[in-house]
Amino acid sequence: MMRVITMAVLSAVVGVGAVGAAVTLKPAASPAESRVDHDGGRPGPDSGRVAILLDALGKTDPVVCELLGDQIGNFWNGGERGGVGRLAATPVALQAAKDSIGGRISDPRAINRLVSELSAPNPCVRRVASKMLGNSAVTSSRLRALLGDPSPTVREAAAHAAGVGEVHELLGPLETSLGDRDASVAAMAAWAIGEMNDRTAVPSLVRAMKGSEPHVRLAAIWALGQLDDKNVATEVIPALRDEDAISRTMAADVLGELNNPVALTPLQRALADDADARVREAAAKALGELSAASSATALGRALDDRDITVRRAAAASLGELDELHTAPPALVAALQSSDQELREHAAEALAEIADPATAAALVGLLTDRDRDIRKHAVEALGEIGSPVAVSGLTRALADKDAEVRRAAVEALGESKERN
Repeated sequence: MMRVITMAVLSAVVGVGAVGAAVTLKPAASPAESRVDHDGGRPGPDSGRVAILLDALGKTDPVVCELLGDQIGNFWNGGERGGVGRLAATPVALQAAKDSIGGRISDPRAINRLVSELSAPNPCVRRVASKMLGNSAVTSSRLRALLGDPSPTVREAAAHAAGVGEVHELLGPLETSLGDRDASVAAMAAWAIGEMNDRTAVPSLVRAMKGSEPHVRLAAIWALGQLDDKNVATEVIPALRDEDAISRTMAADVLGELNNPVALTPLQRALADDADARVREAAAKALGELSAASSATALGRALDDRDITVRRAAAASLGELDELHTAPPALVAALQSSDQELREHAAEALAEIADPATAAALVGLLTDRDRDIRKHAVEALGEIGSPVAVSGLTRALADKDAEVRRAAVEALGESKERN
């Protein structure tokens, strides 16, 4: 999965739509038509409940609407069997109605209402309607027609519904939509393709990644990362040089997820040279995910970066590298940083590296004012197990915090077993 910052950026890009024309309601499709296929689950709401929900969302505060929209389709039933975990005063009927909102909608009138809302002027209502439409019995042929609607607002929402429903029959039309004249539509099409995780779309996504619109490029890079195919890394690497810093950040994130060693040198270069701290931080984290000891030098240099978030990421990633047994001097120096989070990451990394040469520096942390840092130092000394480390652990048995003392006891025991 992607990091939180990555998903927040992508959501901001593909969640924006333009105001468009109304959609003409169509009669319900016959049972013979191809329908969006979903796993079985609880039944969805009827048309009355859908209308009440959408009307209420349209009238509420925009922030409240967005918060509720995030939860539609993502929440569990509101309690265990028999009402365990629910407040006693909660009416059973109300709870059942609430739980139905996340179910599969089959009521033709409810589907018609959702389709009509794809052109709503309120973008939050459109998003909720398209999300619920994707989790409905709407036919793929109807969604295909909506992807060709004259209104870009409707086309964007239809692409969102196709992605939510993972309607693979619409992969071809969605690939066509990557070239839509409206960037919001093209970006949403890329997102929907990513949700389908279909490797046959790689050539189309690569072309979109090289387009003129930064929002489309960003969504295409993200979608390529969803394919979980290491070979895609070679296609994503050029995006580390994209003119848009957010796209470069996304590319670094994706390359870390794809875990292909071919990205090591480009990521090391981005860590050293990119002008944007967000990109350098993402590159540092990606190098940690790739776990190659050859990145130790680049990450060690990044501990002197002018941005604290980059320094923190570099320290944490050094602890992720495989077969790294010698700690970079800058990592030991980071133990003396005034930034508590950086000191903590450095101590954790040194525990993973277990370099005997760092034992004295770690012993010095046993008097740190922060309990967690003292505990990390104890764990690191336990991994090292040298006479200096054992001496420090013996001192830690008298720490004022019970958790640190317990960690010292465990570390001493493990050290004795290894020796």
